[in-house]
Amino acid sequence: MSAASPLTPPAPRERGPGYALAGGLVITAIAIVIGGLLFAGLLLATRGPGAPDLLPADVQLYAATTPNIGGVVEVDQLRRMLRDGLGVAEPDTLVAPIETLLGVNLRERVAPWLGSEIAVAVRGADPARLQSAEPGAALLEHAEVLFLFASRNDPQALAFLDQHRAAREARGETIASVERNGATISYAEGGEPGPIAAFALVHHYVVFANRPEAIERLAMADGGMGPTLAQTPAFARFQENRTAARAGAIYTDGTPAAEAARTALREVLMAR
Repeated sequence: MSAASPLTPPAPRERGPGYALAGGLVITAIAIVIGGLLFAGLLLATRGPGAPDLLPADVQLYAATTPNIGGVVEVDQLRRMLRDGLGVAEPDTLVAPIETLLGVNLRERVAPWLGSEIAVAVRGADPARLQSAEPGAALLEHAEVLFLFASRNDPQALAFLDQHRAAREARGETIASVERNGATISYAEGGEPGPIAAFALVHHYVVFANRPEAIERLAMADGGMGPTLAQTPAFARFQENRTAARAGAIYTDGTPAAEAARTALREVLMAR
């Protein structure tokens, strides 16, 4: 019997279902890894400084939801923060007036871009001024109030702001704009101070404020505008105690102004 030629290919081995399964698992694992890296890249692409890194150190009151792994604010989480932290007895009753105020449907126009952090900050509040018959109105007139909504999709967040501006202009408001550090800050001209008098997309946050100067400070924060809230020792200790298990957290600077601001802020949120 002659020896087999070295050029003769070996007989193919049969590969059963187990081999196909193993190959499928490898391919799936590779796809998961690549998908995870792409997803992480998208997250990093829209990740900027946190709200406390943008806010001035003299913030008196800061209330925020706790960021979660899913990257989307949870409804129950927000309800508990409003109820337990700010004293809003029926948070669900805020939806209709907020939609009317913004001129958009929250589910259709906000949910697609809203991230996992919503924050409210107050600075410059004078407790003597807030001891009035209308503390909410006094807060908006004499202090700075900012509402920050983390964006996980900036183009959709900008589309929301465009629709919001159009809705307000259709109601007869005159909206002007100013550019600061690459951010377009829009604000209503004339009229009484309100919680949404000014608005912009700043450092991956949709921000509403009672005056444009408050948002301008945020836009310029990465340019060295002085100490930030995140650098305040008391706030740093507060951050260390925040956990994902909590619905949200309230920070105050411990002054009478902060407690007065909390009461006034509740009136602002519940105003119709």
